[in-house]
Amino acid sequence: MSWFVYVVTENVIYGDEILNKGERGVGQCSMSPGIMEAPHGMMYVIPDEFVIKHHKSKGRKKISALLVEDAARIYFGVNI
Repeated sequence: MSWFVYVVTENVIYGDEILNKGERGVGQCSMSPGIMEAPHGMMYVIPDEFVIKHHKSKGRKKISALLVEDAARIYFGVNI
């Protein structure tokens, strides 16, 4: 498994929901690590081992969205 951070790059309306540029989503996926374009945004996929190691280095036992985003910044060397 891997973890992803999805960053919305343009405002979009999905039914009753409005996604604004800059909003983020975090979750697990089965994709290989990398940066890829996605509909209306960019997806940053980080290996599970890196995310776990990053959380342990911060003294956290449970996965948090903010630390997954932080792990993506470190792993890819980008400011998302």
